[in-house]
Amino acid sequence: MFQPRPRRPSLFNPLWYGGSYALGVLAGLRGDGWNLGFVVETERQVEAHLDEHLDSLPEGDARSREILRQMKIDEARHADNAELAGARVLPQPIPALMAAASKFMKTVAYRL
Repeated sequence: MFQPRPRRPSLFNPLWYGGSYALGVLAGLRGDGWNLGFVVETERQVEAHLDEHLDSLPEGDARSREILRQMKIDEARHADNAELAGARVLPQPIPALMAAASKFMKTVAYRL
């Protein structure tokens, strides 16, 4: 069964939050369609990340699986709502750059 480790805030939190804020400001300046497009892409990438966690959980950890499944449902609903509200499909290379930045952040957060 999963045993939580002692936690402390990441030293990189200001960088993560600052970068997210700046990206949100830039998307917002481009208009609602762009802003909602970033919401859709972010939520889809979070869904994929949750799938990675689900794949790595022990089969017997039903509680954690249920939590992650519910989180995935919530993320999908956020993306669907953003699409219904007029999200623009983001052109390449934006989704690829977002995925690369996410991979970098996950790697740094895991190592440190």
